[in-house]
Amino acid sequence: MSRILINKYEVLRLAGTGRTGIVYLARDLHLNRLVAVKESTEEILLAETALLKELEHPGLPRIYDWFKQQEHTFLVMEYVEGMTLRQYLNKHGRVSERQAIEWAVELCGILAYLHSRHPAVIYRDLKPENIMIRQDGKLKLIDLGGTLRSACGREEGKWCVGTPGYAPPEQWKQTRGDERWDIYALGAVLHEMLTGVNPIRQPCGRRPVGEYDKALWGAMDEIIKRCTAENKKDAYQSMEQVECALLGYPTEQRKHLLVLRIKKMILALMGGYTVCCFFLPLLEGILENQFPFPYLIRPLIILSFFILFYLFFSKYKRKKQFLRRQEKNIWLTEKKFSGLLVLLFAIFCLAATVRGQISYYGTVYAQEEGEALWVEMRDAYERKLLLKYDAIYVTNDKVRFELPAERLPTQELSMQIVAVGEDGEKYYSRIFRIKAEPVTE
Repeated sequence: MSRILINKYEVLRLAGTGRTGIVYLARDLHLNRLVAVKESTEEILLAETALLKELEHPGLPRIYDWFKQQEHTFLVMEYVEGMTLRQYLNKHGRVSERQAIEWAVELCGILAYLHSRHPAVIYRDLKPENIMIRQDGKLKLIDLGGTLRSACGREEGKWCVGTPGYAPPEQWKQTRGDERWDIYALGAVLHEMLTGVNPIRQPCGRRPVGEYDKALWGAMDEIIKRCTAENKKDAYQSMEQVECALLGYPTEQRKHLLVLRIKKMILALMGGYTVCCFFLPLLEGILENQFPFPYLIRPLIILSFFILFYLFFSKYKRKKQFLRRQEKNIWLTEKKFSGLLVLLFAIFCLAATVRGQISYYGTVYAQEEGEALWVEMRDAYERKLLLKYDAIYVTNDKVRFELPAERLPTQELSMQIVAVGEDGEKYYSRIFRIKAEPVTE
């Protein structure tokens, strides 16, 4: 036989349990509607219960009735269909950023309504278990039995209500409510929605959300940090301030993403240009006297600028670590290995490989004997070619012979270039005369 309370409420089944009582799904026999009935052995002050009946907000279940039967106190509330946020997190792991912000803004509105009462109503126990997600996606706060209203004319209440991880430290030292208690709990809930990490089971403390998901940038961490700040001067002072910050977050995020894309584009262009400076000379061929210097001078200068821009744009931190996974309640961290080092290592390995495959000509210096005329030869890229007897110099454009003036004799010289082809035929240049002017000091 079903249990009937005060000849009016038929208990259908157990809906849930908590530290402060048991909640049943019941039917109001007089009005033929489903209700939630909370039974508690805690002494609920009649004045506070009566005040809770005055609350009317779409995000709060309506309080229909309260009564005492034997030594138990019963609170009759609106029955809310749906799932708790805890059940949602257990099923999906975490909430998407957009949905989390939308729900957080909705919670701000509900809590701001409670705080706007005269005097303020403090919820005191905001956590995923007390947040219902209705079938239409909207939220309702349940379990209002722990709310504290300062309208009762007492300096202190009789109950210390809250949950570790969601309640600020001072909530365990006093029972008189403060709006910042709910602000702190909202920050903890928002952090859990974005990361899926239960603060009760987190041994290392609350870590920045960016360490769980790099797509969540610093502004969200700043909002959560100000919500959960233990110093009152650093914390938000009202739910309206939190709501304003959350509503402004998408706009700031779009600006941040735009700037980030521009930075990445600049870095990509600089990185591509740096890579070209390394590889293009390799494809064209590098003389042995040009490797590694002066071939590497220009790429290294450009690479230095690239690294400076990279460090400036990415705001690099030496001890930056990313939280990867949780295993047996122990959080493991690993350092991010710089991909830039991998790129440099690959470039130098490729350069060494290509260098071994390219044939170089002119591999020894010419020897100057006595008064022999010293001649230098450069290719079309202004690179100096080393002279060697019977060497072959490959060119697809031109070569240039240079006669350093300081090495020429003072008398006039008649010069003519004689070229001998592979078939033995000789080719003669024009005859030209050169006279070096003595250097006068």
